[in-house]
Amino acid sequence: MKLSDTEAAYAAGILDGEGSISLTRIRKDRWSSPVVSISSTDRELLDWFRLRLGGTIINKRTYNPKHSPSFDWKLTDRQALEFLKIVCPYLVIRRKIARCDLLLSEYLACTPRNGRYSEEMATKKRKLIERFSSLP
Repeated sequence: MKLSDTEAAYAAGILDGEGSISLTRIRKDRWSSPVVSISSTDRELLDWFRLRLGGTIINKRTYNPKHSPSFDWKLTDRQALEFLKIVCPYLVIRRKIARCDLLLSEYLACTPRNGRYSEEMATKKRKLIERFSSLP
C-alpha cells in the first residue's frame, strides 16, 4: 500500500470530509475491528481508492428515485490500520485525528494475531473499545 505524499494528503482530505473511522463488529463471533469507509455518489472517486488501496465498494440502496446512486468504499482490520498510518499526518478534523491516533497506538497491542485472547488482552480490548466509543 503506497501513496505519494500528494495522494496521501488528498486521501486524508476525502476521509476528513466524506469518511469515517470506526471500530465495528463485523461478525458476531469476533471483537470489534477497525473500519475505514468513504461514502460518495462519485463511483470514479471510490474506484481511485480501491485501485490504490484495495478494499471493497458496495452499492447503497436508493429509496427515492430522485436521489443519485451512492456507494461505500471500505477497508477493514489491518488494511484499515495501514491506510490510517499513511493518511494520519494529513488529517485536519480533530475527532478523526483522535480516533486515528488511538487505533494506531493501542489496537495491535490488545489484538492477538491468532484471535485467542488471554483475560489480560480481553480486558485491554474492552478498555480500548470504551475509550474509542467515548471519543467525541
